[in-house]
Amino acid sequence: METNEKTKGNTSDTEQGIWFPKLSRRSFLTLAGWGLFFATIGAYLVQFFGYKGFFYPKVLYEPSPKFTVGTPNDFPVNSVTTLKTKKIFVVRDGNSFKAISVVCQHLGCAVEFSKEKNIYECPCHGSKYYRNGVNFAGPAPRPLYHYDMFLDDNGKLVVDTSKIVPLETELIV
Repeated sequence: METNEKTKGNTSDTEQGIWFPKLSRRSFLTLAGWGLFFATIGAYLVQFFGYKGFFYPKVLYEPSPKFTVGTPNDFPVNSVTTLKTKKIFVVRDGNSFKAISVVCQHLGCAVEFSKEKNIYECPCHGSKYYRNGVNFAGPAPRPLYHYDMFLDDNGKLVVDTSKIVPLETELIV
């Protein structure tokens, strides 16, 4: 009877597991902790030395604020030309040129020039600007920005959007 009780009892004390060797709970948690520690260290090292990591330059590639818009002859006399990709209007009155921002001063919408009314209008909120960019109706708190404009050595018009100039500033060609 004594032998039957031994065979019915737990025999895993003396046998090894099929897939894993016998581990105590403490050994398992210790191994899991070390595994988690080395995985975390590895992840940080990959971030630090990996692709676009520590040695990759942190540079924001943006277009230059200075760009050419063409020659003075490209713009008809007494016209307003919209350059949507550059977000400016090029205004020519006789021999004078101005570069005016397309961005509305209310909430940053793109204003459009109305040839019939000879004004700039914001289609979203109803701000209105005279041809020189001064606001006269709607919620816009100030006039449209005017950018610096000059001729380069090749005779082309260059606009510098990093320099905001007073409303009276114009380029005489």
